[in-house]
Amino acid sequence: MAPIGIHDVGREVITLIDDDAERLQRANEDLRLQIAHARAAVYEREKQRKERRREYAREYYAAHRDEYLDYQRQYRAEQREKDPEAYRAGKRERNQRWRDSHKDQVNARLRDKYRDNAEKHRERRREYYAAHAEEQRARRREYYARNKEKQKASHRAWRDREKRRRAVGLPTQRLHRVPRDERKANRVAAHAFFSRTWTEEELMTMMEIFATPPELLAAWKRDCLKARATYALAEQQEELARLQKELSRVAPGPKPKPRMTPQEIEEARMDAIAKQISERLRHHEEPRRVHHLDPAAPHPMLRHPDTRELNR
Repeated sequence: MAPIGIHDVGREVITLIDDDAERLQRANEDLRLQIAHARAAVYEREKQRKERRREYAREYYAAHRDEYLDYQRQYRAEQREKDPEAYRAGKRERNQRWRDSHKDQVNARLRDKYRDNAEKHRERRREYYAAHAEEQRARRREYYARNKEKQKASHRAWRDREKRRRAVGLPTQRLHRVPRDERKANRVAAHAFFSRTWTEEELMTMMEIFATPPELLAAWKRDCLKARATYALAEQQEELARLQKELSRVAPGPKPKPRMTPQEIEEARMDAIAKQISERLRHHEEPRRVHHLDPAAPHPMLRHPDTRELNR
Protein backbone atom coordinates (compact mmCIF):
# COMPACT_ATOMS: atom_id res chain seq x y z
CA MET A 1 0.00 0.00 0.00
CA ALA A 2 1.47 3.31 -1.08
CA PRO A 3 1.84 5.96 1.60
CA ILE A 4 -0.51 8.93 1.51
CA GLY A 5 1.27 12.18 0.84
CA ILE A 6 0.53 15.64 2.14
CA HIS A 7 -0.59 16.78 -1.30
CA ASP A 8 -3.16 13.93 -1.46
CA VAL A 9 -4.60 14.94 1.91
CA GLY A 10 -4.76 18.55 0.76
CA ARG A 11 -6.59 17.53 -2.41
CA GLU A 12 -9.12 15.51 -0.38
CA VAL A 13 -9.73 18.45 1.96
CA ILE A 14 -10.22 20.78 -1.01
CA THR A 15 -12.65 18.26 -2.56
CA LEU A 16 -14.69 18.11 0.67
CA ILE A 17 -14.77 21.89 0.87
CA ASP A 18 -15.90 22.11 -2.75
CA ASP A 19 -18.65 19.53 -2.08
CA ASP A 20 -19.87 21.53 0.92
CA ALA A 21 -19.87 24.70 -1.16
CA GLU A 22 -21.89 23.01 -3.93
CA ARG A 23 -24.37 21.62 -1.39
CA LEU A 24 -24.81 25.03 0.19
CA GLN A 25 -25.20 26.60 -3.23
CA ARG A 26 -27.93 24.12 -4.21
CA ALA A 27 -29.73 24.69 -0.92
CA ASN A 28 -29.52 28.44 -1.47
CA GLU A 29 -30.98 28.10 -4.96
CA ASP A 30 -33.90 25.99 -3.69
CA LEU A 31 -34.64 28.44 -0.89
CA ARG A 32 -34.35 31.37 -3.27
CA LEU A 33 -36.99 29.85 -5.54
CA GLN A 34 -39.31 29.12 -2.61
CA ILE A 35 -38.88 32.65 -1.28
CA ALA A 36 -39.61 34.10 -4.72
CA HIS A 37 -42.86 32.12 -5.00
CA ALA A 38 -43.88 33.02 -1.45
CA ARG A 39 -43.17 36.71 -2.02
CA ALA A 40 -45.18 36.64 -5.23
CA ALA A 41 -48.11 35.04 -3.40
CA VAL A 42 -47.95 37.57 -0.55
CA TYR A 43 -47.68 40.46 -3.00
CA GLU A 44 -50.64 39.22 -5.03
CA ARG A 45 -52.80 38.75 -1.95
CA GLU A 46 -51.90 42.19 -0.60
CA LYS A 47 -52.54 43.72 -4.01
CA GLN A 48 -55.99 42.14 -4.21
CA ARG A 49 -56.81 43.28 -0.67
CA LYS A 50 -55.80 46.87 -1.40
CA GLU A 51 -57.71 46.85 -4.67
CA ARG A 52 -60.85 45.60 -2.93
CA ARG A 53 -60.43 48.27 -0.28
CA ARG A 54 -59.97 51.01 -2.87
CA GLU A 55 -62.97 49.80 -4.85
CA TYR A 56 -65.12 49.79 -1.73
CA ALA A 57 -63.91 53.27 -0.78
CA ARG A 58 -64.62 54.62 -4.27
CA GLU A 59 -68.11 53.13 -4.35
CA TYR A 60 -68.92 54.34 -0.85
CA TYR A 61 -67.67 57.86 -1.59
CA ALA A 62 -69.59 57.97 -4.87
CA ALA A 63 -72.76 56.93 -3.06
CA HIS A 64 -72.26 59.45 -0.21
CA ARG A 65 -70.38 62.25 -1.96
CA ASP A 66 -72.87 64.99 -1.11
CA GLU A 67 -72.94 63.91 2.53
CA TYR A 68 -69.14 64.04 2.73
CA LEU A 69 -68.98 67.50 1.16
CA ASP A 70 -71.74 68.82 3.41
CA TYR A 71 -70.01 67.39 6.46
CA GLN A 72 -66.69 68.95 5.49
CA ARG A 73 -68.25 72.35 4.83
CA GLN A 74 -70.17 72.19 8.08
CA TYR A 75 -67.08 71.18 10.05
CA ARG A 76 -64.99 74.01 8.56
CA ALA A 77 -67.75 76.52 9.24
CA GLU A 78 -68.02 75.36 12.86
CA GLN A 79 -64.27 75.58 13.40
CA ARG A 80 -64.11 79.01 11.78
CA GLU A 81 -67.00 80.27 13.89
CA LYS A 82 -65.68 78.70 17.08
CA ASP A 83 -62.16 80.17 16.93
CA PRO A 84 -61.24 82.17 13.81
CA GLU A 85 -57.61 82.72 14.87
CA ALA A 86 -57.00 79.03 15.58
CA TYR A 87 -58.67 78.11 12.29
CA ARG A 88 -56.42 80.45 10.31
CA ALA A 89 -53.33 79.27 12.21
CA GLY A 90 -54.21 75.64 11.48
CA LYS A 91 -54.76 76.43 7.83
CA ARG A 92 -51.39 78.17 7.60
CA GLU A 93 -49.74 75.21 9.32
CA ARG A 94 -51.34 72.73 6.91
CA ASN A 95 -50.26 74.80 3.93
CA GLN A 96 -46.72 75.07 5.26
CA ARG A 97 -46.63 71.34 5.92
CA TRP A 98 -47.72 70.70 2.34
CA ARG A 99 -45.06 73.08 1.01
CA ASP A 100 -42.39 71.36 3.12
CA SER A 101 -43.39 67.92 1.86
CA HIS A 102 -43.54 69.13 -1.78
CA LYS A 103 -40.53 71.44 -1.65
CA ASP A 104 -38.68 69.72 -4.49
CA GLN A 105 -41.69 69.87 -6.80
CA VAL A 106 -42.35 73.54 -6.03
CA ASN A 107 -38.69 74.47 -6.55
CA ALA A 108 -38.54 72.51 -9.81
CA ARG A 109 -41.64 74.30 -11.07
CA LEU A 110 -40.16 77.68 -10.13
CA ARG A 111 -36.87 76.82 -11.84
CA ASP A 112 -38.68 75.79 -15.00
CA LYS A 113 -40.69 78.99 -14.89
CA TYR A 114 -37.49 81.01 -14.50
CA ARG A 115 -35.67 79.17 -17.30
CA ASP A 116 -38.55 79.68 -19.71
CA ASN A 117 -38.05 83.44 -19.54
CA ALA A 118 -34.85 84.12 -17.62
CA GLU A 119 -34.11 87.49 -19.20
CA LYS A 120 -37.50 88.82 -18.23
CA HIS A 121 -36.94 87.86 -14.59
CA ARG A 122 -33.45 89.36 -14.56
CA GLU A 123 -34.77 92.61 -16.04
CA ARG A 124 -37.53 92.82 -13.46
CA ARG A 125 -34.99 92.17 -10.72
CA ARG A 126 -32.71 94.95 -11.96
CA GLU A 127 -35.65 97.34 -12.19
CA TYR A 128 -36.72 96.50 -8.67
CA TYR A 129 -33.21 96.99 -7.28
CA ALA A 130 -32.88 100.30 -9.13
CA ALA A 131 -36.23 101.51 -7.80
CA HIS A 132 -35.58 100.35 -4.23
CA ALA A 133 -31.82 100.79 -3.93
CA GLU A 134 -31.99 102.73 -0.69
CA GLU A 135 -34.33 100.18 0.88
CA GLN A 136 -31.96 97.36 -0.08
CA ARG A 137 -28.96 99.16 1.42
CA ALA A 138 -30.93 99.97 4.57
CA ARG A 139 -31.95 96.33 4.90
CA ARG A 140 -28.33 95.20 4.55
CA ARG A 141 -27.16 97.73 7.15
CA GLU A 142 -29.90 96.63 9.51
CA TYR A 143 -28.97 92.96 9.07
CA TYR A 144 -25.29 93.77 9.68
CA ALA A 145 -26.12 95.73 12.82
CA ARG A 146 -28.34 92.91 14.08
CA ASN A 147 -25.70 90.22 13.37
CA LYS A 148 -22.54 92.24 13.87
CA GLU A 149 -20.55 89.62 15.78
CA LYS A 150 -21.52 86.90 13.33
CA GLN A 151 -20.42 89.01 10.38
CA LYS A 152 -17.11 89.88 12.06
CA ALA A 153 -16.42 86.20 12.75
CA SER A 154 -17.18 85.36 9.12
CA HIS A 155 -14.81 88.08 7.91
CA ARG A 156 -12.03 86.89 10.23
CA ALA A 157 -12.46 83.31 8.99
CA TRP A 158 -12.27 84.54 5.38
CA ARG A 159 -9.07 86.52 6.03
CA ASP A 160 -7.44 83.56 7.78
CA ARG A 161 -8.37 81.26 4.91
CA GLU A 162 -6.90 83.66 2.36
CA LYS A 163 -3.67 83.89 4.35
CA ARG A 164 -3.33 80.12 4.39
CA ARG A 165 -3.99 79.91 0.66
CA ARG A 166 -1.33 82.52 -0.11
CA ALA A 167 1.13 80.79 2.25
CA VAL A 168 0.90 77.48 0.35
CA GLY A 169 1.04 79.15 -3.05
CA LEU A 170 -2.62 78.83 -4.03
CA PRO A 171 -4.42 81.60 -5.89
CA THR A 172 -6.79 83.90 -4.09
CA GLN A 173 -10.31 82.53 -3.95
CA ARG A 174 -12.71 84.72 -5.87
CA LEU A 175 -16.14 84.20 -7.30
CA HIS A 176 -16.04 84.75 -11.04
CA ARG A 177 -17.30 83.13 -14.19
CA VAL A 178 -14.96 80.53 -15.66
CA PRO A 179 -15.37 79.29 -19.24
CA ARG A 180 -15.60 75.59 -19.92
CA ASP A 181 -12.15 75.35 -21.52
CA GLU A 182 -10.56 77.09 -18.58
CA ARG A 183 -12.35 74.77 -16.13
CA LYS A 184 -11.05 71.78 -18.04
CA ALA A 185 -7.51 73.18 -18.03
CA ASN A 186 -7.74 73.88 -14.30
CA ARG A 187 -8.93 70.35 -13.65
CA VAL A 188 -6.04 68.88 -15.63
CA ALA A 189 -3.54 71.11 -13.84
CA ALA A 190 -4.95 70.18 -10.43
CA HIS A 191 -4.80 66.49 -11.28
CA ALA A 192 -1.20 66.82 -12.40
CA PHE A 193 -0.34 68.79 -9.27
CA PHE A 194 -1.96 66.51 -6.68
CA SER A 195 -1.32 63.12 -8.31
CA ARG A 196 1.81 61.23 -9.15
CA THR A 197 2.34 58.88 -12.05
CA TRP A 198 3.94 55.57 -11.07
CA THR A 199 6.19 53.83 -13.55
CA GLU A 200 5.65 50.22 -14.54
CA GLU A 201 8.84 49.08 -12.81
CA GLU A 202 7.76 50.69 -9.55
CA LEU A 203 4.34 49.08 -9.75
CA MET A 204 5.79 45.62 -10.43
CA THR A 205 8.23 45.95 -7.54
CA MET A 206 5.45 46.97 -5.16
CA MET A 207 3.23 44.09 -6.28
CA GLU A 208 6.05 41.60 -5.74
CA ILE A 209 6.73 42.90 -2.25
CA PHE A 210 3.12 42.91 -1.06
CA ALA A 211 1.86 39.95 -3.10
CA THR A 212 -0.13 37.21 -1.29
CA PRO A 213 0.81 33.54 -1.83
CA PRO A 214 -1.65 31.82 -4.20
CA GLU A 215 -2.48 28.97 -1.78
CA LEU A 216 -3.39 31.41 1.01
CA LEU A 217 -5.48 33.49 -1.35
CA ALA A 218 -7.33 30.39 -2.62
CA ALA A 219 -8.00 29.17 0.93
CA TRP A 220 -9.26 32.61 1.94
CA LYS A 221 -11.60 32.74 -1.05
CA ARG A 222 -13.01 29.29 -0.26
CA ASP A 223 -13.59 30.24 3.38
CA CYS A 224 -15.29 33.45 2.33
CA LEU A 225 -17.56 31.64 -0.11
CA LYS A 226 -18.52 29.05 2.48
CA ALA A 227 -19.20 31.63 5.18
CA ARG A 228 -21.20 33.78 2.77
CA ALA A 229 -23.24 30.78 1.61
CA THR A 230 -23.92 29.65 5.19
CA TYR A 231 -25.07 33.11 6.22
CA ALA A 232 -27.24 33.48 3.13
CA LEU A 233 -28.80 30.06 3.78
CA ALA A 234 -29.71 30.95 7.36
CA GLU A 235 -31.08 34.33 6.33
CA GLN A 236 -33.18 32.83 3.55
CA GLN A 237 -34.57 30.19 5.91
CA GLU A 238 -35.74 32.94 8.26
CA GLU A 239 -37.28 34.86 5.37
CA LEU A 240 -39.06 31.76 4.09
CA ALA A 241 -40.43 31.00 7.57
CA ARG A 242 -41.74 34.55 7.86
CA LEU A 243 -43.43 34.40 4.46
CA GLN A 244 -44.99 31.01 5.19
CA LYS A 245 -46.36 32.38 8.46
CA GLU A 246 -47.76 35.37 6.58
CA LEU A 247 -49.41 33.13 4.01
CA SER A 248 -50.86 30.81 6.66
CA ARG A 249 -52.46 33.73 8.46
CA VAL A 250 -56.23 33.58 8.00
CA ALA A 251 -57.79 36.66 6.49
CA PRO A 252 -60.25 38.55 8.76
CA GLY A 253 -63.93 37.90 8.24
CA PRO A 254 -66.34 34.98 8.51
CA LYS A 255 -64.61 31.64 8.60
CA PRO A 256 -65.58 29.19 5.84
CA LYS A 257 -67.72 26.29 6.98
CA PRO A 258 -66.17 22.84 6.71
CA ARG A 259 -67.53 20.58 4.02
CA MET A 260 -70.06 17.98 5.18
CA THR A 261 -69.33 14.31 4.87
CA PRO A 262 -71.75 12.00 2.96
CA GLN A 263 -73.04 10.59 6.26
CA GLU A 264 -73.77 14.08 7.62
CA ILE A 265 -75.55 14.99 4.38
CA GLU A 266 -77.77 11.89 4.63
CA GLU A 267 -78.57 12.58 8.29
CA ALA A 268 -79.53 16.17 7.48
CA ARG A 269 -81.83 14.95 4.68
CA MET A 270 -83.55 12.43 6.98
CA ASP A 271 -84.01 15.10 9.67
CA ALA A 272 -85.68 17.40 7.13
CA ILE A 273 -88.08 14.60 6.06
CA ALA A 274 -88.93 13.78 9.67
CA LYS A 275 -89.61 17.44 10.39
CA GLN A 276 -92.03 17.68 7.45
CA ILE A 277 -93.91 14.53 8.54
CA SER A 278 -94.14 15.82 12.11
CA GLU A 279 -95.57 19.12 10.92
CA ARG A 280 -98.26 17.31 8.88
CA LEU A 281 -99.35 14.94 11.67
CA ARG A 282 -99.27 17.43 14.51
CA HIS A 283 -102.71 18.56 15.84
CA HIS A 284 -102.98 22.32 15.78
CA GLU A 285 -105.51 23.95 18.15
CA GLU A 286 -107.75 26.62 16.78
CA PRO A 287 -106.86 30.09 17.93
CA ARG A 288 -108.95 31.32 20.83
CA ARG A 289 -111.59 33.89 19.98
CA VAL A 290 -111.20 37.36 21.31
CA HIS A 291 -113.61 38.19 24.15
CA HIS A 292 -116.40 40.52 23.09
CA LEU A 293 -116.09 42.56 26.26
CA ASP A 294 -113.53 45.16 27.05
CA PRO A 295 -110.18 43.39 27.34
CA ALA A 296 -109.18 45.86 30.04
CA ALA A 297 -112.20 44.99 32.20
CA PRO A 298 -111.66 42.61 35.17
CA HIS A 299 -112.66 39.00 34.88
CA PRO A 300 -116.25 38.26 36.07
CA MET A 301 -115.04 35.65 38.55
CA LEU A 302 -112.84 38.22 40.25
CA ARG A 303 -115.75 40.55 41.12
CA HIS A 304 -116.64 40.82 44.83
CA PRO A 305 -120.16 39.49 45.62
CA ASP A 306 -122.76 41.94 46.83
CA THR A 307 -123.50 41.01 50.47
CA ARG A 308 -125.88 43.81 51.31
CA GLU A 309 -128.96 41.56 51.05
CA LEU A 310 -127.50 39.03 53.48
CA ASN A 311 -126.68 41.62 56.12
CA ARG A 312 -130.06 43.24 56.00
